[in-house]
Amino acid sequence: MDNKPSILFTLPWSVSATGGVNQVVLNLARETERRGQMRPIIVCSDWDQEGFRFGEIDGITTVSTRLRTPVASKHAIRNLAGFAFTMRKSLATWQDFMRHHRVRVVNAHYAISGYLLFSLLRRQDRADFRLIHSLHGADLSGIQAAGAATRATDRWMLRQADHVVCCSDDLSLQARATLNIDPVPVSTVHNGIDFAELDHAKHHAYRPHTGEFDNYLVNVASFTPEKGQNVLIDAFAILVREGLQSALVLIGRSTPHLATLRQQVRKLGLHERVFFITDLDHARTLAAIRKARLFVLPSRAEPFGIVLLEAAYMRTPIVATQSGGVPEVLGRYYPHLVKPDDPAALAQTIDDTLFNPTETQRLVRQLRRQVGSRFSWSRAYDSYEQMWRDAY
Repeated sequence: MDNKPSILFTLPWSVSATGGVNQVVLNLARETERRGQMRPIIVCSDWDQEGFRFGEIDGITTVSTRLRTPVASKHAIRNLAGFAFTMRKSLATWQDFMRHHRVRVVNAHYAISGYLLFSLLRRQDRADFRLIHSLHGADLSGIQAAGAATRATDRWMLRQADHVVCCSDDLSLQARATLNIDPVPVSTVHNGIDFAELDHAKHHAYRPHTGEFDNYLVNVASFTPEKGQNVLIDAFAILVREGLQSALVLIGRSTPHLATLRQQVRKLGLHERVFFITDLDHARTLAAIRKARLFVLPSRAEPFGIVLLEAAYMRTPIVATQSGGVPEVLGRYYPHLVKPDDPAALAQTIDDTLFNPTETQRLVRQLRRQVGSRFSWSRAYDSYEQMWRDAY
């Protein structure tokens, strides 16, 4: 076993899942490995896995294990009793794990009640690790919408942290206003992008199927109401009526909401122009963004938007909504921002972007320089390291 001190990066799901949270964890783990001072271990919550199942991704150790939730929406009393019954054994097991792997930092990503285990470990007299919680947006919304027992549990859990990190100033403001976790400091660390991975995507052969159309607009986001794909579809219908000769490609994590979006497309008669692609791997997603005529992010709520950085770095023009952390990425005076839930305004801005190529290319070059200088994982890691530096 490597004798370096370890840092645990935790996920509420499989490390192979698609989405921005996994990209954050994987890139922070890679940067930790590159720096060489600590050994990264990615811990994934898996309800079906009793004990620890070890694996590897990109040379980084992964561990799948059950992280029991103390309070559930159904059968709360029974679930709490089961949690209390098993917790003593779980704490002892995790103490051994932490000691064996010389864990000095736990960086828990996307807050779930299952992370209460680490807060309980942190409260013990002999605990010698730093606990950092990283919020990503939907987790904060989930805490706010949860029942009273779950809300109280999650707030107590977060109060045991040494630091809470948010991916944008907008999300940090929300966290401070709603969580009531003083005196725990809440800070912003902007996400980054992997420049080498994006450069490699330039050579990827993948191109999404777009029927008879030789160009396309693209959106990449989980298929949820918060991401606003229905607004984009309505805006696209307006543009088609005005003569736009492009397809629309929607790439995202499959969810029940996808059926509603498909029905909307059929109702508008756009089934030969709108193409859904679910659970596409990151390499092919990047290739699809790079080859698009335009990238559109119509979110109602967007804590940060790593995909905006990716599109900007690959010089794909961008139209987005003024939501959450988007102005922090693109700039508050970026001219192709629109208010959420306005299909007509979105359609007009897309049209302006497509048919004013000189100004659009000027903005593309400007964004590319901005992203390249401000949003690296090395820079993000440096900010995190300030919070755990004394741990090793």
